[in-house]
Amino acid sequence: MFPFNLDHQAGVMYAIHTFVDVCLNFDMPNEAFIFNLEHLWCAFEAFKQEGIEYAASIRAFVAVTEYVNSQRRMLNFGEYLSGLPIGEIKALRRILHAHRGVIREEIKSFTRRKELNRVALLEEFEGAIKAYHEVLVIRVDLYYSKDRLIEITIHDFYQHVGKLRDLITDKNGYFDALLTYAIALEHGITKGFHVHLALVINESKYRNDYNIAKWVIEKWQEITLGKGYGWNNNTTENKKNYRDQGTLGIGMIRRTEPDQGNNALKTVAYLSDLEKYRQTLLVKPRGRRTFYKGDYQHHGRPIPDTEENRRIKEWNAQTALAKLEEEVWFKKI
Repeated sequence: MFPFNLDHQAGVMYAIHTFVDVCLNFDMPNEAFIFNLEHLWCAFEAFKQEGIEYAASIRAFVAVTEYVNSQRRMLNFGEYLSGLPIGEIKALRRILHAHRGVIREEIKSFTRRKELNRVALLEEFEGAIKAYHEVLVIRVDLYYSKDRLIEITIHDFYQHVGKLRDLITDKNGYFDALLTYAIALEHGITKGFHVHLALVINESKYRNDYNIAKWVIEKWQEITLGKGYGWNNNTTENKKNYRDQGTLGIGMIRRTEPDQGNNALKTVAYLSDLEKYRQTLLVKPRGRRTFYKGDYQHHGRPIPDTEENRRIKEWNAQTALAKLEEEVWFKKI
């Protein structure tokens, strides 16, 4: 049996996704195939909901279970599987393999979509950061406590994210100084459904980025009725580590410092990482998005033509992407 928690929807979906991946790419004995198919079907049935759509891997699994249900007549699911001859087991495996092309196309589509999101994301944040002499860039990750994941379905997750977006768009609390934002929704192995959030705040109104990030996490805890928690990237320790590495892109960012500007954009680019297909949402309400960003509108005031301000032209989304590709290439060597 796959070592995933089947007591909550996020864990069940990830277990099914892994099961399909192993079946398509590795050698799984027939006994293990039947055993896992039965147990994952039981877990899947416990979390069936109306109005949701699944990733290609989950749809492949559903196709197999629907075939079994069409054939088993009065037998229960497990009884039918236990009596299958080798030929019928191979037939079930062929149903999975018939979805291989769809799964590959979904991965390609994911990469294309992430590329477009990344360009739009960096251009959005570039515009907001360059519009002010100094801004605060904040990164927060929002999760659920492991012992409360059993209470969280995908509909709950989207309801909580919707309330968070309402806080942002209504300019409540610290968000009254918000210039732009980005939200990426993901599905992790251990953390389940979770949120990556990036913010640009007008530094002339608020100066403590750590407190703002802490406040966002507290609001998430309120929204989730105590089921959620968060990771504050804007701690003094984290910023010191990034500074020592020459990669500091959070906290106070000055537009006339090209390294700061590029690092900020590289930090934000994490929300649209092309390599993170394994954290794509495997289930979501039908027609809903997994990525949201602001729509920054420039204040219209011209930037004074000074020698210092001319340095603003030394960094942009293109230079940040180029530097990011260099770093990714270096990591792959």
